[in-house]
Amino acid sequence: MPIYEYQCRACYCRFEEIRHASAADKPACPSCASQDVVRLMSAPSPHGLDGPGLSGPSSGGPGGGPGGGLGGGCGSGGFS
Repeated sequence: MPIYEYQCRACYCRFEEIRHASAADKPACPSCASQDVVRLMSAPSPHGLDGPGLSGPSSGGPGGGPGGGLGGGCGSGGFS
């Protein structure tokens, strides 16, 4: 399933959700529970590449480094 990035129009919180591409409903904001969220355009993430600054546990992506994990960002030190 793809990871989508959203921004709340009420509190401007940015967060990520793993969702089916066919899901019609939008997730609620984890910070204020508003349903008024918009899906953001995100750059594709390279997977399986080796080298400095690319994907891996220390790159800051999901699962490692600052801002890692899913559903974070609002008051949890993720996106700003």
